[in-house]
Amino acid sequence: MTTASPIRAPLSRRDLRSGVAQSVASAPLFGVVRTESTDEAFRQARAFREGGVELIEITFTVPGALEVVRSLVAERAGEGPPWLGMGTVTNADRARQALAAGAEFLITPNVAPEVAEVAREAGVFLVIGALTPSEIVTAAGLGADLVKAYPLPPVGGAAYLATIRQPLPDIPILAAGGFGPGEIPAYRDAGAVAFGLGAQLLGSDADSTRLRIADAIKAARS
Repeated sequence: MTTASPIRAPLSRRDLRSGVAQSVASAPLFGVVRTESTDEAFRQARAFREGGVELIEITFTVPGALEVVRSLVAERAGEGPPWLGMGTVTNADRARQALAAGAEFLITPNVAPEVAEVAREAGVFLVIGALTPSEIVTAAGLGADLVKAYPLPPVGGAAYLATIRQPLPDIPILAAGGFGPGEIPAYRDAGAVAFGLGAQLLGSDADSTRLRIADAIKAARS
């Protein structure tokens, strides 16, 4: 006679936030899904998941983004990792929609006090986008767990980040904006503690994608 496995209660918001934070510390790579095709969004997210990415971001620019998140959370066995979050959360309405769909962290491209308020009320992990020193300090003051320095490549890349980190060494920075896995060490040396990459993590097949992701996570951890 077999005994049924006990039903596990869903993670509390506090435990969920702690779980996301742990993945940020141990495997600080966000796989960013930003595409104009819903089918391609699923393909990329699943490739990130199978490759070992622990933090997967679905942006609101993806067609049907909310349903993509709902489906990915539903098909995952148990709680994460991988954790599923939503990006391009530019206002409070989007923040609430993302949480209702099951998003486990929120990422903004902008300094958005209203999103920070929703995140605080819900107790979820929050990443706020900023670029200038003033914006970065403001984002940290709003309670961001990470500040996403974005977009870095157009304004000088790692050199720009290294410059602004000199007066702001105590604010944890996620580097983002369109660079490849090979540039992670430069951004890490400039002071970033986490890294957001998208299609640059995808290879021509599953094996090459897994290799790219493994190399990126190794570089992010070093």
